[in-house]
Amino acid sequence: MTEQTVPGRATEYQGQAEHITHVPQIANLLRRIRDHKVLLSVRVPGHDGVFNSLLLDVSPERNLVLLDELSPQEGHALACEVRQLKIRCQCQGVELSFACKINIGQSQRGISFYHAPLPSSLTYLQRRNDFRVHVGVSLAVPLHLPIEGMHQVVDGDVTDLSMGGLGANISDGIKLNRGQIIDNCQLDLPKGESLQTEIEIRFVRQNSHNHTQHIGASFHHIQPQHEHVLRKLVTQLEREMLRRKVRSE
Repeated sequence: MTEQTVPGRATEYQGQAEHITHVPQIANLLRRIRDHKVLLSVRVPGHDGVFNSLLLDVSPERNLVLLDELSPQEGHALACEVRQLKIRCQCQGVELSFACKINIGQSQRGISFYHAPLPSSLTYLQRRNDFRVHVGVSLAVPLHLPIEGMHQVVDGDVTDLSMGGLGANISDGIKLNRGQIIDNCQLDLPKGESLQTEIEIRFVRQNSHNHTQHIGASFHHIQPQHEHVLRKLVTQLEREMLRRKVRSE
């Protein structure tokens, strides 16, 4: 395996990319994608657009992988014409990508699928322990911090999010310290949902230009029902980020 540094913002996308060629490891990674029903972002070489698919089966014994028909339908038409795909996905904080040549098959019910040889290599990008995704300006996630000993709630905006914590911009009018615990932190999530949890401040960085400070915090004692809501949002943000990244290449 060869290894290279992948540039990115310090709080979001840094990691080490590895080119994996060991067949059992490739098969295990692809099985993980299949078992978790991870959405694949797919490009057809020579054409614009990002399409979706699923990995249906992995069989290293037969040197075979099966992929679901691309959607929307125009993606399938392009796949039938070009017979090559570039595939990218994220699963459990790891980004995987590979290219493959395909043949077209059809089930007895008339549903198309693609079969291809097991990839000879995968690009594997290991993320931080809890993969943190950017919260774009089009999706506001307000943050409310009730500070112990003060009769006020400090408001801010979440800038990045993971299953383990968050980054946020807040006013510099309140002093926060590394290691400080804040009970009943509230996030206002899309679709009218909210999440309440305890957080621990992990870092504070001042921005004197706009009188704000950027904080990083980890979640503590998050309730199962809130964890489920958070996981849905993080997964949505991961997919949106991945689609934007593929379009920019």
